Formats: sequence, structure tokens, C-alpha cells
Amino acid sequence: MKTLLPFLAFIFLLSSCRSQPLEPDQDRSLPGPLGTATSTNTPISTKPPEPGIISVDSCGADPWDDQPDSEAIQQCIDQAKSGDTVLFTSGVNQSGYQGYLIDKTIFLVLNYAKDNLLFTATDPTDYPLLQATDDLKGFVVSLVARSRVSIYGKVDNITISNLQIDGNQENRICNGHDAVENGLDDSWGSWLVGECSHGLCDAGTLSMCGASDLGDVQQNYQGNPDAWSTGLTVDNVYITNTECATALSLCGAASKIVNTTIDTAGDKPLYQACESTDPDEPEADWSDGITFEGPDHIITGNTIIDATDVGIVFFGGRNTTISNNTVKATEGNHGMFAAIAIHPWGWGDVSGLEITNNTVINEASARCGGIHAGINIGTHMWDGGCVGAADKVSVGNPNHCSAEPSPPQGTLCKQGNPCQIWAYVAAGETLTLTDNYVAGAQINYLVEGLDLLGIFIDSGNVSVEPRYTDWVDDAGCGMGGMNDRWGAFDFVAHHPTLPGWTDKRVHCAY
Repeated sequence: MKTLLPFLAFIFLLSSCRSQPLEPDQDRSLPGPLGTATSTNTPISTKPPEPGIISVDSCGADPWDDQPDSEAIQQCIDQAKSGDTVLFTSGVNQSGYQGYLIDKTIFLVLNYAKDNLLFTATDPTDYPLLQATDDLKGFVVSLVARSRVSIYGKVDNITISNLQIDGNQENRICNGHDAVENGLDDSWGSWLVGECSHGLCDAGTLSMCGASDLGDVQQNYQGNPDAWSTGLTVDNVYITNTECATALSLCGAASKIVNTTIDTAGDKPLYQACESTDPDEPEADWSDGITFEGPDHIITGNTIIDATDVGIVFFGGRNTTISNNTVKATEGNHGMFAAIAIHPWGWGDVSGLEITNNTVINEASARCGGIHAGINIGTHMWDGGCVGAADKVSVGNPNHCSAEPSPPQGTLCKQGNPCQIWAYVAAGETLTLTDNYVAGAQINYLVEGLDLLGIFIDSGNVSVEPRYTDWVDDAGCGMGGMNDRWGAFDFVAHHPTLPGWTDKRVHCAY
């Protein structure tokens, strides 16, 4: 059975943050008498340096030729100081423009922590193209090299805007014909020694995963800023042809993804009789559109077309907004397990979450695709929400897995132990689901595994013509005595039941 758990392990490994040695730009002076520092007598200017503008072309990158550009781009980025702007040359619609050919992952922060950087276009109305080459290993662009930057919680206020990043799905391979991530016949890997031990090696497209503190149950990023990356922004980016894992990941706190389009991510067909949209390997290459976690994020105004795992998936955090997004499966063998999913495998507390004014449309094949669940809140669709090793910040039933569990009422899982995971809304808090529009999923709205001590605000949600997808052929899960079957529904809620919603257990991914 297909499961998200391998990618969940990857994403939460990315999120760990520990105290590390000082970075090169940190103060290394020793305390002196009367609180002064022992240093030279050279006056220290308190005036911040003027921000600089660096064109990657100045280091030898050339979007007009057919040569790889990664080394030149990385050289220019490495020269950038906190506060600088890095420019890529526009010209997609001009004759002879090839785009920047990326044969090695571009790291926005490579050797030591930086902040307040902008990566953008010379012409914001004409997105420069960053194109993955056939031999690229790993992501096309990644926020930070974790094998080199020790305190990556100091990587803050990084913005990437007005660019097109293409993952070259046609010629890259996720796991290869041996279905193993080993870099032998696939696009898994990295040019950086030691980077793969930090989980940054899948054939995704853009990773904006900074630091998140998986030891912080309170999600207190303001109180421990070095353990969290904040102010990360993806604005007006066009991401195309992702091979697998995720088109766009975001880890940290108080960050945003806005006005961004993701077109085609992974391959969906489950059955050998169905033609794959990316037929270069066996079943393996699912991909999310947006994968993110942490508190106080804003995900708004984005369009996701033909993702194949989940269109927008949230792994937990407080006070986050998912609004005014469109997720669509187009005609043909396309589809996804959910369009928008609240799956708090990490931070179980999702109090204050708002899911508003989103649109989900399924036009895909009923036999070889389709959106299984339009908007899904809670993890129990995925094998009952049962995991073998939970995180410290997860909420659930410790050392327990059953078809009909009791709500944990905010109980934390035991780190590293089995647990049945729930999405938790604390007493006095809210979860808002309002004014969304879902058409044509098999279950348009599914709430299952919501530990609701607070208030669920449910109004103005429109459900149009739920219909069967390739989900209907599943024979049931069979785990722990479960053998669930289901039809097509507008609103389904189980654990808890909700007024006016159908009470139906759906404890299988597919």
C-alpha cells in the first residue's frame, strides 16, 4: 500500500534543529573588564551596509547558451551578503533564450548563515527559467546546505520571486527501475558530501526548508529564534514538471507562499492497465504540490495543477492560513489522494488554523485518476493515522492503534514510540473551514481524526457532484480489523461526527 511515511521521515528530518558552533559572521570576541570586549581600537560602524545587486551573469552564467550554469550561479550567490539582491536574466520569450541549465542543486545559502536575501528577475513580468538537466541529482533549488551551515535557524527573510523553475520530469527519474533511492539509475543524490544524510536528495524542484524545532511543543519561535527560520517567502514563482517528492517545500515559522503556480508534479496512476503520464519508471514517483509545516504561515493565492500525492499538505502548526488557493486535476490520467490536507504528523496542535475560500476541481479520469478527498482534515485516512515512531510534538494515542480509538484530548505521543496521530484543536481555540468550493472529488470534504476540544467553524462550504475515482476499486485496508469501503459523498466526518455530515469511517489511503 502506498504511504506518505517515507516522505514524512524526510521532511521531519529536514526540520530538526540543534545548537551548533558559531557561524563565521558571529561575534567571537571575549568579555573584557566592565562589560567591554577585548579587541583592537578600530572604531566599529553601526551603520548597516548598503544592499548590493549581483547578476549571476557576472560570474559566467549564460541563459543564452547550452552549457550548465550551476557553478557560475553558485559562485555569485556565495558572494552575496545579507541584504543583497541576486538577479537572473529574463528572456524566455526572446529568440535563442535557453534558460539557466541546472546540473547541480543551487543552494541559496551554502557555507554560513545569511539573512535578508532576494532572488528575482531582471524583468518581473518575464520569469527567467532555471531548467534541471537530465543528470541533476536532488532538488533544483534548495534554501540551505545543511551539511555546511550549522545554525540554519539564522537563515531568515529569504525571498525568491518571479522565477520559473522546471524539474525536467520527462528526463529525470525518481527511484529508478530498481525502485531504490541510491543514485545509480535515478535522480536521487547531491553534489555536496554529507548532504544526503540531511534528507535533501529527492528529485524535487524547490525546497525552502529552513529550521524548525521539533523539540518545541509550544511552537515558540519568537522565544528561540535560532532554532527556527522565519520570513521565508515564495512569491510569484512558476514551478513546472516536478519529478517526485514535492514541487515546493517550506519548513520554519511565520513564512508565506503567495501567488505561485505549480503545474504537473509526479505521476498518479495506480493500476498497470492505466497509462502513466510519466512512464519512465515503476509506480513510485508521487509528488505533492506544496508541502509545509510550522506555525503562523500564510499560503494564499496559489494554483496547483496535477499534483499526484497531495496538492497542498500541511504537517501541523498553530495559527496558519490556507486561503484563496485553487487545486485542480485536469482531464486524463491525473489525480491526487487529497487536494488540501491537514496531516499533522509533526506538530499535532493546529489551533487557529483557517482554511477559507479555496477551490478544488476534479476533471480527471474516474478509472485512472481523480481527486480522492477534496479537503481532508486529520490523518486517519492514512492507515488510521498509525505510525511506528512518533515525534515529540505529535498529538495522539501513545502505543496504540485501533479502528475506533478514543480522542486523545491533547495527549502527546511518546517520542520514537508507536502512536495513532490526530489533529488537535485546544479548548478555547478554533479551526475555521469556511467558504470553500469543492467539485468532483470522491469525498469532497473529509474530517477524520480531529481531536476537537475547541470550536470547529463550518459555514459556506459548497460541495458539487462528488463522483467516483480510481479509489473505488480498492478492496479495503484490512489493518487492525478494518476493511473499509466507501462511495462518493459530499461531507464525511468520523472522529468526530459533525452535525449534517455523513458519519463514515475511511481508514485507508487507497
